[in-house]
Amino acid sequence: SLVAGALKLFQEESKPRDPRLPEVKGQTVGSFRGGLKQFADALAASVAEGGAPVRLHWKLSKLAWDSGRQLHVLEYETPDGPMRLLSRSLVLTAPSHVTADLLKPLSPSASATLAEIKYPCVAAVTVEYPRSAFREPEHGKGPVNGFGQLHPRTQGIRTLGTIYSSSLFPGREPDPDKVMLLHYIGGARDPELYGGIDDLSDAQLVEATHRDTVNTLLKPSAADELPHALGVRVWKRAIPQANVGHLKRLASVKSDLATAGVKGIFLAGNFVGGVALGRCVEYGLEIGQQVADFVKAAQAQEVEQR
Repeated sequence: SLVAGALKLFQEESKPRDPRLPEVKGQTVGSFRGGLKQFADALAASVAEGGAPVRLHWKLSKLAWDSGRQLHVLEYETPDGPMRLLSRSLVLTAPSHVTADLLKPLSPSASATLAEIKYPCVAAVTVEYPRSAFREPEHGKGPVNGFGQLHPRTQGIRTLGTIYSSSLFPGREPDPDKVMLLHYIGGARDPELYGGIDDLSDAQLVEATHRDTVNTLLKPSAADELPHALGVRVWKRAIPQANVGHLKRLASVKSDLATAGVKGIFLAGNFVGGVALGRCVEYGLEIGQQVADFVKAAQAQEVEQR
């Protein structure tokens, strides 16, 4: 899960940093002062500076392979109407179930394999409590001082994990007398153990995470007072599950596309490279290099054939 991966990263001993990553002061778990949109805006600006337009609200509706010209034919729905583009290579970062639909005309077997990847429903619940509502921990460093907490199913806690947002990132909670928490609830086993969260309202999700917070962090006197809900977001298909056989599935997809004669498709969604933000960036750099190498090789082959 996202929480488990983040906690593991936070607790790991120091390892040599990837030379492609920027130097930072202090801990390597970070975010952006302006939120993740700041990262996306910076990427768009960098692409634009390179001379390539960033096209927003373009939906890829159909994908075909022109074997004669060795090109991908891309059909888009855009704000200006239908558009068709030709491309030597194609990077797909969509979830596996979306990618499966796009690849079905090219390779039904590759499409069927991608469709097997499961995405359980998960809700992100952000709440705010008075600092006075928390128990004083034994370590004496103050309540919710740290990264967060992960709840194994053996503990009987429904909430998957909690991030201490106001402790982890400066400025997330401007009121020093308040504490902001981000809960994750749901997951692959929630339907089996608790009936699932699909039909729960926002208020019910807040109440469910509150009950768990009473057991783990709050004073008993805070049990009857629900927190101030700052936001609830339910992801019907949240995190791709790398279940047993996942790597074989991915290898099968590549093999099936090659058997169909399709070249230059690069799968780069988080179901391939990993869900953590840092890993997505690293894998994006790796895929970018693979695309550059592929295009150069194709261009060199064209020159030889002339």
